[in-house]
Amino acid sequence: MTFGAAAFLLAALAAIIPPILHMINRQRAKQLPFSTLRFLKVSVQKTRRRRQIRDIFLMLLRMAVLILIAIGLARPTLSKVRSLFGGSEAAVAIVLDNSASMGWIDEGRPRFELAVAAANQILGELQAGDEVALWATCGQSYPELGKFDRQHDKVRQLLAQIAQQGPTFERGSLMPLIIQAREQLAQSQAPQRYLFVITDNQSVAWEGLEENRSPASRDTTPPENGREDRRLRDIPIVVVDCQRTPRPNVAVRKATVQSVLPVAGVPMKVVLELFNASSVPRHRVAEVYVDGIKVGTTPELTIPPEGAVPAEVVFTLDRGGIHQGEVRLVGEDGARFDDRRFFTIEIEAAIPVAVVINERREIAYLNDSFYLEKALEPIEGQNWAIKTSLLTSNELTTEPLSKYRIIYLVNLHSLEAPVVEKLATFVQNGGRLVWVAGEEVDPTTYNGMNEMAKGGLLPVPLDSVRSAEIEEGRDSWRVNWLDVQHPAISGFAEPPALYQSILVYKYVRLKADETDGARVLLRLDGDGDPLLVEKQVGQGIVLFLGTSVHVEWTNFPLRPIFAPLMARLAFYLAGGEATQSAGLAGQPLVIPFLGQIPPGVIEVTPPSGSLMRFNVEPQSKEFRYTDTHQVGVYQFRLLASVRPVQKVFAVNVDPDETDPTKIENTTIEEAFSGFPLVFAENPEDLSQTFDFLRHGKSLAEFFLTLVLLGLVFETFISNWFSPRDEEKRPRPLESYRPTRRLAPQLG
Repeated sequence: MTFGAAAFLLAALAAIIPPILHMINRQRAKQLPFSTLRFLKVSVQKTRRRRQIRDIFLMLLRMAVLILIAIGLARPTLSKVRSLFGGSEAAVAIVLDNSASMGWIDEGRPRFELAVAAANQILGELQAGDEVALWATCGQSYPELGKFDRQHDKVRQLLAQIAQQGPTFERGSLMPLIIQAREQLAQSQAPQRYLFVITDNQSVAWEGLEENRSPASRDTTPPENGREDRRLRDIPIVVVDCQRTPRPNVAVRKATVQSVLPVAGVPMKVVLELFNASSVPRHRVAEVYVDGIKVGTTPELTIPPEGAVPAEVVFTLDRGGIHQGEVRLVGEDGARFDDRRFFTIEIEAAIPVAVVINERREIAYLNDSFYLEKALEPIEGQNWAIKTSLLTSNELTTEPLSKYRIIYLVNLHSLEAPVVEKLATFVQNGGRLVWVAGEEVDPTTYNGMNEMAKGGLLPVPLDSVRSAEIEEGRDSWRVNWLDVQHPAISGFAEPPALYQSILVYKYVRLKADETDGARVLLRLDGDGDPLLVEKQVGQGIVLFLGTSVHVEWTNFPLRPIFAPLMARLAFYLAGGEATQSAGLAGQPLVIPFLGQIPPGVIEVTPPSGSLMRFNVEPQSKEFRYTDTHQVGVYQFRLLASVRPVQKVFAVNVDPDETDPTKIENTTIEEAFSGFPLVFAENPEDLSQTFDFLRHGKSLAEFFLTLVLLGLVFETFISNWFSPRDEEKRPRPLESYRPTRRLAPQLG
């Protein structure tokens, strides 16, 4: 306990006045013998004892009242803060939360505006010679951040720069900065040290609080940390809470593009999620823009309190390449930072497909791939989702296979070792390889090529060629089963006649006992031999069709199922989602080179539109871009490489920043148990907090309340023990009756 005006304690000497007055008033009456009243001695003694008890009580009570008045006037205070704010030299650390959630509007005012005002109040309390340092949880890095300085104007200028930037789009993390600030304060020689944490106390900002609990709150304290713990105990932590009653808010937390086929002309959809952070239902509409043009709008969505609602917007792009998209909420709410979400789409103008045959015929109909080409590209001269290129097996030697998504190998004879190696690499790197049987396919030769590629060319080793001409009692086989669970086949299960009408006269039989890891898509009747088999190899896929795509071996090309099945199978093989690259504000964007020769120069265009160029070292394995404080689309052009490459990234606010959950003060107290901790609930006026740091918690009101109670109690005691009116009046003589013992004498 300390006293703001200790001189008033001398007034406690007034407590000797009641005893003096008590002694003065204690005058003994003269004794006069009066024979007829000597028998009242017992009654008089009883009354005297009661008066003595009353007088002692009143004397002590009046002494206590005077002492309490003196203590109350001395302004007593009680505080756990060991160093008092003001007076001697001080070192002050300020951790300012400028994360995205600080942009929330509370009671008509942004939280960040309150935080900056609170920081200015702290700077205004500093005296000449005090040290001060400022930290910001995120945003642009300044060299002055985290450095103590006795020139307060420099820190004010730094605060003004941060205030001008406003709250960032990044996720804030308080604990690393609190640890760093406390360590630097512990090394300061200033007799007074303080740490101010200005935040909205969002739970995600205090992530890691449990992992960094103070040693005093744990079961044991490591001996080597004991000295450091004692130094940290003298540093008060003042948490300035800037969160008030938040305005209702709805956030766009997710926006991803889904497509059956990432090709121009094929419908795709944006799947988005709206989150309602308020405690009442909200009704909102979202719009979707691609390349600055609105492509769709959601219906009015009703979002439950503290809940989320998904929505979809379907659209179609008429050209391939890289596209920039954005989801926007219509209307205003409690926070603007989460009303937009960006995305990118990289699609192809058409699926590049290579169809490889042994040789080209002058009459196109005679090519083994004639029906397959018509099925893959039914519309000539118009935009179509598949673009086929006809190659010969000899052209595979020089053709770069990486520019194709799917390669069909139709009735090929044996391939040379370099071509086999190129095909195996193509599959391992994610390519799709489809083998089609025919007269030129020799099972032994194909198995040899597969062994040369270490099993990376065929889904299952080949057995033999089976023909209905030499089968007794059979002129053909019929497809009697298909995999209804396969995404490329399931749509052809009904009616069964659709696939059961396929007749096969000749096919390459597969080794049924070596189908581990392979998936059978079509089967024939009879022995149930597989006709179409698929297998995952590396990052790619290989398929084998056991019959031809011409009319010598089967009627398959002439059936209605052929063209849609071949197109659907190509879409499946080329499938996957449209290429999307995304990141979060404040986190680096990384472009790996994957063993390739890195580009000499990379041009970066951030959302602001300014162009920057970066030189890349020849031995670099990746390029990291860290200046991602803005949200939007970042464009990268990789120059001076084999060919220029463009990449785009969509950078958005961390969706966790839209979570309004607030951490409880008790949780912070438990984590910093044993350390001085102060909560400032009014960031607009920190005068009471500063007064507490100077003097602690005032007990003057408590002592003055005791004075009031003492005076009331003194009045009550005085009235209780005072004789009643009827006792004060003299009693008539006849009211005194002689006892039986005195009666004869009086008679």
